[in-house]
Amino acid sequence: MKKLLIAPLAVAALALAGVVPSASGTATVRSDDMTTVAATAKCKSLTALSNVNVRKSASTKSTILRLWYKGTKGCDIKGVDGGSYKNACGIKSYHYWRKVNYRGTVGYVPNVCVKYS
Repeated sequence: MKKLLIAPLAVAALALAGVVPSASGTATVRSDDMTTVAATAKCKSLTALSNVNVRKSASTKSTILRLWYKGTKGCDIKGVDGGSYKNACGIKSYHYWRKVNYRGTVGYVPNVCVKYS
């Protein structure tokens, strides 16, 4: 009976830790997954002040990964100094960004477009 309970728990723990089984029977850990898991575990909740693009890097020229909708929550990972942005969320010009996890997408948003909630 104990073996039946331990196996699913072990699989769940490996999945949370970002350990991915491979065809050879060994396991590999992807560092990007570990960063996301660690960041989610100590999440500081943020709320979007308006609809805002989540970008691949801290630049308005960076690829848009998804749209973060006004009033919805995400997780703060860290603040970063990045490319300048203009007219974002009512601020004429600024350069500070937040690295965030919004519904499983890790990316960057202008700092002035989110608030701690």
